[in-house]
Amino acid sequence: MNFQELLNKAKKLQTNAYVPYSNFRVAAIVILKDKKEVTGVNVENASFPATICAERTALTQVITLGYQKDDIEALFLITDSNSLGSPCGICRQFMAEVMPMTAKVYISNINSKDEKDIKIVKVQDLLPFAFISESLKGNNK
Repeated sequence: MNFQELLNKAKKLQTNAYVPYSNFRVAAIVILKDKKEVTGVNVENASFPATICAERTALTQVITLGYQKDDIEALFLITDSNSLGSPCGICRQFMAEVMPMTAKVYISNINSKDEKDIKIVKVQDLLPFAFISESLKGNNK
């Protein structure tokens, strides 16, 4: 995986974000095992709960394209933060649902210049004790 190339793509992709309220641009690139990349940006709404984050925008496209959870290798994220801006709680839950728990998440920001400026974690590290499909199984005997 070429981090510099992904970082450059993500920075360019950020300009597509629709952020008239916060002016906080976020972009995500999902890397699939077949090396295809699926992108997303955050899209804000005057009704703030209707806003969708870049991570969910990209991941819903992955599903729409017919890919499955196990087809996902990683997610690359960039934010307008001066420090590393990790995914919000809703995105962490969404990622736990549609990505393998061992998939890597690469977190970068506007100050990231190369691989050493990127934080790498696994989905399972972003949301320990995640509420997943197995959590819905009742106490049926």
